[in-house]
Amino acid sequence: MPSTSQGPPTAIYNLRPFTRKGPRHKRFQALGSLRPVAQSFTKEVILLPDHTSTHVPRRAKKAWLFENGHIKSALEFGCDWDADKVMQTITSAFQPVVEGCRLQILMSCHNKLVEPSLTSKQTLGGDLLKKLFHQKSIYVRPDKVILSEEKESSCSDEDSSNTNKNDFKETLDPDKCVIGSVPDISKEVVSAISTVEVQCLSSNTPSISGGDEVIWCIDTKDICTNAPPISADNLTMSSVAAAITIDETPTLSSGTSVISSGYTNIFSIGPTISGTGHTPCFSASNTSEASHSPTQTNAPSTTYSTYLDLFEEEYLSDDADLQEAISRSLESSTNESDSRMTLERIMEQIGSRVNNDSIVRFNIIRRNVWDGTSRAMGRSNFSPEKKVDVKFTDDYGTSEGAVDNGGPTREFFRLCLHEIKDKIGIFEGPSNAKVLTCNSKAMKDNAYFYAGQIMAMSIAHGGQSPCFLSELMYECLQKGPDNVKVKTEDITDEETKSQLQSILQAQTDSQLQDAVEQAASLISLAGHNVRITLENKQETALDLAHWYVLQRTRAPFERFRDGLTSLGVLDALQNYPVQSKCLFVKAEKALTANDVENLFQIIHSERGSNAFQAECRTLAFWQDYLQDAEIENNVSLEDVLVFFTGCDSIPALGFSPKPRLEFITCSRFPVANTW
Repeated sequence: MPSTSQGPPTAIYNLRPFTRKGPRHKRFQALGSLRPVAQSFTKEVILLPDHTSTHVPRRAKKAWLFENGHIKSALEFGCDWDADKVMQTITSAFQPVVEGCRLQILMSCHNKLVEPSLTSKQTLGGDLLKKLFHQKSIYVRPDKVILSEEKESSCSDEDSSNTNKNDFKETLDPDKCVIGSVPDISKEVVSAISTVEVQCLSSNTPSISGGDEVIWCIDTKDICTNAPPISADNLTMSSVAAAITIDETPTLSSGTSVISSGYTNIFSIGPTISGTGHTPCFSASNTSEASHSPTQTNAPSTTYSTYLDLFEEEYLSDDADLQEAISRSLESSTNESDSRMTLERIMEQIGSRVNNDSIVRFNIIRRNVWDGTSRAMGRSNFSPEKKVDVKFTDDYGTSEGAVDNGGPTREFFRLCLHEIKDKIGIFEGPSNAKVLTCNSKAMKDNAYFYAGQIMAMSIAHGGQSPCFLSELMYECLQKGPDNVKVKTEDITDEETKSQLQSILQAQTDSQLQDAVEQAASLISLAGHNVRITLENKQETALDLAHWYVLQRTRAPFERFRDGLTSLGVLDALQNYPVQSKCLFVKAEKALTANDVENLFQIIHSERGSNAFQAECRTLAFWQDYLQDAEIENNVSLEDVLVFFTGCDSIPALGFSPKPRLEFITCSRFPVANTW
């Protein structure tokens, strides 16, 4: 027999999944802090040089843009910004370079730049920008040339020639050479040099033996040819082994092969030609200076270009994609866990405002639920924070039960929400996407305020969530009517929607005038006194849609919002809009047989007994019935849920206490006890 517990209701916060994993102080520390949702984020924005740019700038190209101020490393955006404000922020960041330019936002796809593929209803606002460019840079392309590449090529050629000349002069400068014999070099020096990643030399490279002269070219000004031998303690070399490359060069006449480095600004190894025919020379340039003084430090001149040169272009692309995939996977899992935990804590805060020491009584007749509800809420001693006690009476005034342990309260809130959504005339639109409408009688009876209070009380007192508001209505509660954009598709009245769409679809002046005449009464009520032309028709139609959906119902909206402030529900909605959305907007996931089956705690007889075998067979029939209800139309899963719990949907934190499924032998039909 399915039933609920007879004991007193358990507090909602005791239903939170509990784990003992992790240190004790960390678990309690996590419960003590409620992390807010980030409302802003920063992204790297790269301004491309001209309208012909189609590839992702890498290495030297990116360094060139960086040096010319075309890269903003951390430009701040707001999650609630619209597309216009996003583009305005980007334009302001690159002023006056982009003055008079039209900018286009692009994203990287491997090594190419592409325009984000959006639907007709999507705009590149702050929230969508954060999702699309999660681990990517934002590329902005102008409609004309704003930075010439001639400057880049000329500067690069000049720097390259100057570097080669200076390195060649420093290598051959006799004032910077120390000459000594091989025995003067300590074993530590040879060991230190061998650690550089020069793995193999040519077989015809001469070995260093006694009597051969070795020239050490050191970039210091204080060492002379009569200086003492250099030890490993006084030699400082760069540890960047990835920057050293070995290029094979033609063999000299003496049989000595020349070993050179592709990066002379890091560390180079190679023989120089002397009178003996093959004198090995080890040279260190200014980025890896060797010093005979232990107090002299290494002073590298690392530029943005040199940093980028340490990585290959393919490695950068693959590594970025790999890191993005890993980051998305980890963050998705973390965000889902944080979202569930945060929703539970939000519900705890809301539920903690309920005063269980005081009781408010609702005497409800099923035939007219809203009448008894409005009478109780109109009493002078009514408070939404008091514990709710519901007593249902039939048409003759006979009470159905004397004790309310949660079941009658849940059923009461379900019936009230049904009345609010469909019967008292304050909402219009599809069943699961309601918006407010004007109703002068409801405004006079304070029905908008009462509706907001009942919705807040249902969330706080353990009832089902009022998941029937539209996305637009929820956004309006979060940001306010003035900060929400309305489209013609949001209008529920078909005649009004058709009139505004005719204005938008007009191609000629005559078609536009006919459309304006048809919508004359709407234009007059909205107070729009600007002449409508082909140039401003779109702006006008959107203004009229905004007035019809939101401004026309501004006074009812204010009263409805005032009712939602009860028990801190509106504050939770505005502070945590992502987590609270499931409380007001219908989720796409429908109720399934597994959802209903997992709600119940099954109470069996002793395992191995004859009764236990019969109960297992009955349980299989019960599970088959739920599967049939999921796909057939005669009885829905919502009907089954109402019969057992009094709700047609599962509350955000489940039922308290958890429903139990027991087996009876005195009846062939199921019996429910929702007390």
